[in-house]
Amino acid sequence: MKNVLISAAVLVLIFGAIPSYGQHPAEIGIDGGWTGLDSDISNANAWRVDFRAGFYIWDWIELEGQAIGARASEDVGTVDLDTTLLATLVNGVFGVKKGKWVPYALVGLGGANVQVSPGISSFSDFAFAWQFGGGTRFFIGKNVALRAEVSQLREKTFDAWNGHWNVTGGISWTFGER
Repeated sequence: MKNVLISAAVLVLIFGAIPSYGQHPAEIGIDGGWTGLDSDISNANAWRVDFRAGFYIWDWIELEGQAIGARASEDVGTVDLDTTLLATLVNGVFGVKKGKWVPYALVGLGGANVQVSPGISSFSDFAFAWQFGGGTRFFIGKNVALRAEVSQLREKTFDAWNGHWNVTGGISWTFGER
């Protein structure tokens, strides 16, 4: 898991450095929201936090790195079941600017780690993940936007494909001219 987090940090740094050389606008953001965990993993809903950093290849295509953390707890009989979902993804974000609104669609590939802790034991698995989704940004200033998004994260942990629906909202900052 450490290798995945280090790799994600390196990718974010590389993505952050490219705009300064290529004169492409860059964007960073933080989101919070809700994840409906797949019922094969947990019947609980998780709170979620995301960090994003990316750069625009063209006005309508952004390449971004995303780090996700979600955590849920539920009581199953006499056992407290804690579930943690961590993922890092590289997304292609395709948007069209309509005044202050920028609706977009996204597709991403990466990896996910799911940890399930019933009581004092713990089970963890790391696997390939991908996501699709859509949302909009609403610019409240020249370089500051509010973001709303609905997405589904799919990962194959514990030898099964699991799908997690997500609803997030956040804020992002754009650097450079768009």
